[in-house]
Amino acid sequence: MPMKTATPAPATLAQLHHLLDAGAALSPTYRGRLSNHLPMAQQALLELGASVERLQAWSEAYETQLEPRVSARPASVGFERDLGRPDSEVAWHAHFAARIEAVGSAVTLREALPVLLDGAGAIAFHGLIRTGHAVLAGHEGELAAGLAHWAAHHLPLPTTHDGPPLALADWLQALRQLPRPDYPAGSFIADRMRAWGTSPDFAAVAGRLLHRPDTLRDLALLAARTYAATGNFTVLHLLTACHAMSVLEPWWPTHDLARGFSVAAAAGLLASGAAPALTLDHSPSCPWPALIAAACEHDDVHVIKLTHAAWRLDRRWPDPAWRRAVERAIPL
Repeated sequence: MPMKTATPAPATLAQLHHLLDAGAALSPTYRGRLSNHLPMAQQALLELGASVERLQAWSEAYETQLEPRVSARPASVGFERDLGRPDSEVAWHAHFAARIEAVGSAVTLREALPVLLDGAGAIAFHGLIRTGHAVLAGHEGELAAGLAHWAAHHLPLPTTHDGPPLALADWLQALRQLPRPDYPAGSFIADRMRAWGTSPDFAAVAGRLLHRPDTLRDLALLAARTYAATGNFTVLHLLTACHAMSVLEPWWPTHDLARGFSVAAAAGLLASGAAPALTLDHSPSCPWPALIAAACEHDDVHVIKLTHAAWRLDRRWPDPAWRRAVERAIPL
């Protein structure tokens, strides 16, 4: 009789926390302006059920491209003075770590979100996304790091109110009619979003999306369907950002979706250059277990995070678009 192969033990929350503690020695950015995705993907792999060995091996491989955190004496920072200054990230980290120690994670989130959500697109949504993964990880040090990444790269996009609210389809049509601002080919996502934010035409339209109780769901499904149709890398970030917003919903400053997020979503969609898809290109064919197993063995950090976000969103708002989006990233 053939011997049965032992099923690898799944990673544990304690292992994740150990890895997050070790990762605190690494810089939040590398190669100049790229966000360190290590802690985000580690949390996603844990929740997707990756084995102890896989989580460790993937972490060691990804770490090879990262850089050590710069040692610096943190200065004091203030929300009115230092938001959006990348050189203030060390100081923001110290600020949020002190607030979490003093008042706890929940109160710190309630203090920070009313300000940070106005710049939700910070560093291509990665401040928001890292914060969402930190909440799911239940790790205070990682939460301080996520909030600091968001604050240091805060990206407010000014808007005006030059017309009545627009339903989603009408809002998308109005956005697509806007003239494209100048930016070089190959620009970073955040640079393209910032360029759109400086356009008066964008300011007159982006803030006019009609917000309803299901607006976050509608934006998330828009991102999933558009990614399924196009495989666009920037749209992938919008989908994972929508997931992060859903994670942070208990600490939103009001029951309504923050206007700053829908404005950032508009900039992200325009920066992508992709045609928005309000319907699904075709139905998915792969079940979740196969997609999740493939994601856990995948080396691409964005595939891991997309699968995790789509899987969690499907549990909240069941729809075939989530699996179809993952199929686009992981053709099986």
